Amino acid sequence: MQRGQWQAVAMGAAVTTAAAAVATGRLPRWLRVALVFGLALIAAAAGFYAYRYIVRPTNLTVAVGSLDGDAQQLTAAIAAQLASSGAPIRLKVIDKANALEAGRAFAAGEADLAVARPDLGDLSNAETVVVVTHAVMLMVAPPGSAVTSMDDLKGKTVGVVGGEINQKVVEALSKEYDLERIQTHFKNLGIADIAPALKAKQVAALLVVMPISERYLGMLRNLFPRTGKQKPALVPIESAGAIAAVAKYYQSYDLPKGTVQESPPIPDDT
Repeated sequence: MQRGQWQAVAMGAAVTTAAAAVATGRLPRWLRVALVFGLALIAAAAGFYAYRYIVRPTNLTVAVGSLDGDAQQLTAAIAAQLASSGAPIRLKVIDKANALEAGRAFAAGEADLAVARPDLGDLSNAETVVVVTHAVMLMVAPPGSAVTSMDDLKGKTVGVVGGEINQKVVEALSKEYDLERIQTHFKNLGIADIAPALKAKQVAALLVVMPISERYLGMLRNLFPRTGKQKPALVPIESAGAIAAVAKYYQSYDLPKGTVQESPPIPDDT
């Protein structure tokens, strides 16, 4: 047995011997009183320790990561609220570089929870606790571009914002539209690379995955140069339903008209 187990056995034997001595009356009265008082203190301390052990909060680690830091800030705010309200659950936030790294940390057992996309990392054994947001894949062409459909991307290059994070999205699109056959290429772009690539016409469109909120839509519009009344155009993904039917972690989504351009709405249909 280990040292701690021996100590527990010895303590138990000592308590048992003392209790037997008290019960048989072989000790002086004052010593019996002292022993009873001591045993009562031990019992009270053990009960208090057991109570504290039972009611102590459960600590969980959560891996988060996003390019803009929003996931980290949101999770930290939730953790602070749980701590201040005395909730039975406490969160320890592990800051990762992006959602892909957060998913990898979860798959490797480094975290109990992760704020991650279902198409990133090995999340086959994961279960959804809460949906934080919905991210939508958009194919966006620059103002004045002749690209209005997926077929128009033949022989052209698409800039992928986020790079490796969106690799499975690229694979799903390539497979559905057979883009390799029509020689459509994909180029990973960092945020700082987007404007130069568009200006030099190195890419014919951008592939982005983001929440549909005014903040992110404003960021998307600002990626493109302002050319009078011309605005960025959305390239419709007509086979979104077919892609979602094959890749269960995706869903088909009807983007509201005018989401990017506001007026006039592009494309004509959702």
